[in-house]
Amino acid sequence: MKNRTRLFYFLILILCLGATAMSHGQAVVSVSPSPVASPAAGSTLTVNIQISSGSGVAGYEFTVEFDTSALTYVSAANATYLPSGAFAPSPTVSGNRVTLTGAAGSAATKRSGTLATVTFRVAAVKASTLRLRNVVLSDVAGKNLAVDTRNGEVVKSSGTAWDVNQDCNVNVSDLVLVSRNLGSRSPSNPRADVNGDGQVNVSDLVLVSRNLGKTVDPCPGTEPPPPEGMVLIPAGQFQMGSIDDEAQNNEQPVHTVHLDAFFMDEHEVTNLEYKKFLLENPRWQKSRIDKRFHNGSYLKHWSGNNYPSGKQNHPVTYVSWYAAMAYAEWAGKRLPTEAEWEYAARGGLAGMKYPSGNTISTRQANYNNHVGDTTAVGRYAANGYDLYDMAGNVWEWCLDEYDADFYFVSRNSRNPISGARTIQWILDNFTSIPTNTSRVLRGGSWNNVAQNLRVANRYNNTPAFTNGLIGFRCARAVTP
Repeated sequence: MKNRTRLFYFLILILCLGATAMSHGQAVVSVSPSPVASPAAGSTLTVNIQISSGSGVAGYEFTVEFDTSALTYVSAANATYLPSGAFAPSPTVSGNRVTLTGAAGSAATKRSGTLATVTFRVAAVKASTLRLRNVVLSDVAGKNLAVDTRNGEVVKSSGTAWDVNQDCNVNVSDLVLVSRNLGSRSPSNPRADVNGDGQVNVSDLVLVSRNLGKTVDPCPGTEPPPPEGMVLIPAGQFQMGSIDDEAQNNEQPVHTVHLDAFFMDEHEVTNLEYKKFLLENPRWQKSRIDKRFHNGSYLKHWSGNNYPSGKQNHPVTYVSWYAAMAYAEWAGKRLPTEAEWEYAARGGLAGMKYPSGNTISTRQANYNNHVGDTTAVGRYAANGYDLYDMAGNVWEWCLDEYDADFYFVSRNSRNPISGARTIQWILDNFTSIPTNTSRVLRGGSWNNVAQNLRVANRYNNTPAFTNGLIGFRCARAVTP
């Protein structure tokens, strides 16, 4: 018996040494994170295709195989691992497989990084697997390199599906809710379909029973409620920028950005709201504002402290970045960062040109001088995050200093900000920001063509500039 035990451990040792020898010198390509936590049905899921132990890599080709009953392919993009100038031909999609190709004129200088990102829409929250197939890495001469692949799983997100009654605990009450709806395709509580297969059945009971006693973390609904007039934009990651046929140089490269949750005004700040601010802050009134903070046209259409008749619910215009910052401070908010603005404007849609998808019309937004002026906020349908006028009506000031090359030079993929080390520094020093700098503007206006309304489109002007096409909305951090 002892001899058998020794032989067993000897074989294990040999296998481990053999595995190490096989992997030595090979690049490893994998899905990250693994396992991948799937968000709720209808949400987007972006996964990174990671490489480690790479050496001399100048090109790639691989296929991601996915479960079509759980996921729908949305988009894919080249990432940051290959040298600048790498190109990614349009991915090819066939059934449950999407194939990506990328190449560069020179080899990557780092051993680890992200080859590409692939975004899916979640059709149903269920256990499924993403598989990497036919992975090929090549050097600058086109010669194939040794590669090992690893899979990643898409699994239920934090157990929230098991907590049918959303009391933050998986218990008998959840089993009861499922059992009461057994056999139903239209349950009284839609969450009773735990595995998202379209019917409440024994499988749903099994999933709950296996997890009895567990605590759901994070607990749904524990976030503070949005302040009045604001909506919660959930934490997440997205592909910022664009490589579509209308994209400008300053929208590239497309890169992954991670954002903490934040609140966003559901609509642009209106004339009525801005008047309340002026009455409490005389230094920002039309007749008293410091000349440094505007270009001579501040609140041009106002008569003293009175906005144009009948336009109380139109967005305020002829307001400078300085004045927008002052309003936001008074309201206990701030301007959104450029990354927050784009993430919010996308409304959960990945790889689309506009908040509404890949097309837009004058039935969906105020642009192209179709109306000839601003329109009252909320006239057009909201995007996926319940935000109005993220395309058209007025350009919106953002917090950041404008930098055409920021997407190239930014080293911070989490909550990026241009022009300062921290958001707080800008908030504390905004009146000292030089007038010869530029601040970011997003969204397009009532007088712009559709190209300017794209969610990735970047525009800018000096912080004292005002005109009838520019307004703003506010944001606020969830966690101070």
